[in-house]
Amino acid sequence: MNKILWFRFDLRLHDNEAVKEALKDGKTLPIFIFDKEYFKLEVSSSFHLQFCIDSILELENQFQEQYNAKLNIYYGDTPEILKYLINKFNINEIYSTHHYKNKQLRHLDQQVQLLCHEKNTQWKTYNQFGVQLSKRDGKTWSRNWNNFIGRKIMTVDQHNNFLQDDHVIDYSQIITNSLTSSNIQRGGRTKALDLLDSFIKHRSENYQKLMSSPITGESACSRLSPYISFGNISLQEIYQRVSLSNHNTMQQKKSINAFKKRLAWHCHFIQKFYDEPNIEYENMNAAYNGLRENSFNEQYFEAWKSGMTGYPFIDACMRYLTNRGWINFRMRAMLVSFASYQLWLDWRVTSKHLAQLFTDYEPGIHYSQFQMQSGTTGINTIRVYNPIKQSYDQDPQCMFIKKWVPELINIPDSLAHEPWKLTYLEQQSYDFKLGKDYPHPIIDNTTSTKNARDKIWKIKSSAESKILSKTVLQKHTSAVTNFS
Repeated sequence: MNKILWFRFDLRLHDNEAVKEALKDGKTLPIFIFDKEYFKLEVSSSFHLQFCIDSILELENQFQEQYNAKLNIYYGDTPEILKYLINKFNINEIYSTHHYKNKQLRHLDQQVQLLCHEKNTQWKTYNQFGVQLSKRDGKTWSRNWNNFIGRKIMTVDQHNNFLQDDHVIDYSQIITNSLTSSNIQRGGRTKALDLLDSFIKHRSENYQKLMSSPITGESACSRLSPYISFGNISLQEIYQRVSLSNHNTMQQKKSINAFKKRLAWHCHFIQKFYDEPNIEYENMNAAYNGLRENSFNEQYFEAWKSGMTGYPFIDACMRYLTNRGWINFRMRAMLVSFASYQLWLDWRVTSKHLAQLFTDYEPGIHYSQFQMQSGTTGINTIRVYNPIKQSYDQDPQCMFIKKWVPELINIPDSLAHEPWKLTYLEQQSYDFKLGKDYPHPIIDNTTSTKNARDKIWKIKSSAESKILSKTVLQKHTSAVTNFS
């Protein structure tokens, strides 16, 4: 029996059910396909491509070292490539891991299913996240997730019967949205394991305490999110290794428990996306339709993207994100809140820009969080982040601001949070001119916040919204409690 082992967003050999099952017997052709349409999407970028290539190169080396076999890598139209391989190697079965991505990939999967039916080829998929794929029951979700996360780590027996295609890929031909930064995280299982080790040994000590600030979050957070998104490491391996680690202090125990719970929330949000994939492009609560769509301000959008809004902490966070391809969760929420409320920008547009920048872009988490922070779910508390308060709270000494907004380097800390308060004489003494060296605030925070709250509350308190909110709750509530 001839098989294809199709790697997708599960770029590892270790603890990979699709790998384990595909290599049990028969002749196996291991492949990865860079789908040309996927990498052209508005949500794709060179950040993702580079991370993916890094991961593929390491996986390729692992195949060579462990099995003396080749990982066959392609770029092009996925169904056409699979059709070519099925015909050439007389393929009976395809093994892959189930993914929860976007509309384009769901459509691609439908095409592959039709192809498999046409070619009488069986396609077997395996679940790598704690998502209930059928008969979803919110009351049993936690129990099922505990069973999922606690299952035994899988190992693969030696396999020597591999197929090989005479094909060489040219990575430079892959077309995607180009972003310029050399400071993003690099992909691969080795780097994932190094991060997990350092997090367990010392970085997790103050995870819960230090994760909220962009200054300390870079070290205190696990930084494993892109490795989970691309499947360099399994959730089970992370969870079980963290659980078995020595928690020497009460602070570390609290931090480890908080981290473990976030692994459960990761699957909870992907479950939402699996249950209702149209939240990628539709408001979760239809009562909010038409709220922002017809009032999009391109000038505001460009200022937000480029870190030139006139709000130093917002601009510092956006510039940092653009440079690093990552920022901590609270700052992500603040950037989305500011775009959605103070700037009144449609989340459907802003979400695409941040998707490009987030190396760890995971649609299930991305769109759920975007809608929560934009106030379009109808079931979540309206959180309008005050960028000035966040600035004082998270960067009291303006260290972060002055690093990423160097235009303010000579301004005293007491004024760098709110440079619009500089008097004419102060600007002269610091050789600084507001509007020339750094922009005036593009909106008034107090006024825009009030206007946004009024608009959202008007809909939230409406009869239509309340009725639809009950439906949203019934559909998406999971008992994310009582984790082991």
